[in-house]
Amino acid sequence: MFSKSEKGQATVEFGLILPVLLLVLCGIIDFGWIFGNQISANNAAREAARYTAIHYNDSETDDDEATAASIVTDRAPTLSSAVVTLTATDETVTVTVTCDVDILTPIIGALFPGGVYRISAESTMRIE
Repeated sequence: MFSKSEKGQATVEFGLILPVLLLVLCGIIDFGWIFGNQISANNAAREAARYTAIHYNDSETDDDEATAASIVTDRAPTLSSAVVTLTATDETVTVTVTCDVDILTPIIGALFPGGVYRISAESTMRIE
């Protein structure tokens, strides 16, 4: 009787599972990056809306949208190309932050057009 040689079996099995392992790992990295940027955008929109709602009527300048954009830039520096929109009614102020977040890994980036994911955050506060 002869025994079968099992040399290289682990290498073949590793070669079969490696693409799946890399896909899961890259997905975890990019999900964390996008989720962190979404939380930053939410917080920045809330801070900008709160500041604008408090100082809306006592503002010396009427450039509240630029002030809101400045607050978003200060609070969320990772959102480099954020577009801030300020909408005010008689009673409320709404700040909307929209930004394209670059996907970090090329494996997951190939699944999204242009390798970017668009996030959006909105916050509404009552004018005080």
